[in-house]
Amino acid sequence: MKTLTFQNITLVPAKVDNQIWLSSSDLANALGYAQSRAITKLYNENADEFTYGMTTLVDNPRMKNAKIRIFSLRGCHLVAMFSRTTVAKEFRKWVLDILDKEVGIQTTAADRTPLRQAISALVGAKRIGYDVAYSMVHQRFGVKHIDELTPSQLNAAIEYVHSLTLDTQNEHNALWRLIGILEHERISNELNKLQNILSAADAQLRRIRASRGLIYDAFGEQRISSHNPRLLQEAKNFIDRQHEMKRL
Repeated sequence: MKTLTFQNITLVPAKVDNQIWLSSSDLANALGYAQSRAITKLYNENADEFTYGMTTLVDNPRMKNAKIRIFSLRGCHLVAMFSRTTVAKEFRKWVLDILDKEVGIQTTAADRTPLRQAISALVGAKRIGYDVAYSMVHQRFGVKHIDELTPSQLNAAIEYVHSLTLDTQNEHNALWRLIGILEHERISNELNKLQNILSAADAQLRRIRASRGLIYDAFGEQRISSHNPRLLQEAKNFIDRQHEMKRL
């Protein structure tokens, strides 16, 4: 049977009952353990969780009268659930993809509707063509069409497209928040300048009113005393001429 590759690690599966099985040593290597005993320990601690068809003992081809433990894809997935290595999560996804392809599970058009909707949202957010958006998904998951995606890949593809859309929306929102802050600062400065102008004008008006009052008081005092009727008439005539000249 052909080999499998997980993160540049070559695995040599066995075909038992027309299914893919991995040895404890291969499983340990894929999950980042130094020795296969780590897999044996995980199994022994959780043996009651493994059902028929998940693991079995077979003859060791390298040692006569010795047995080795192998795990089916479902068994490998369960081992990875108990594992706490940094690659365990990615290995579980990888196993599910292999399992989906093995059993021939395909997604339906209805299953793919959320992905198409997510791609439409991405096209609107990034203002790119649909062909570009679909190519991003194809390249990400190594397929030529979204109908080739396995069920687990489909869910991952939806999350991937949503993350791209969310990044674009966050950047768009940040831009408008910055525009709002800058505009608020500009308007505040303009209002402060206008307030200063109005305050200065108000102070000037107060001074003018005060001066006018003093002039009226002075005139009043002079009228109370005595005015030369001839000089008073000349003053009025002078003022009238000045107003007339201004009108011209």
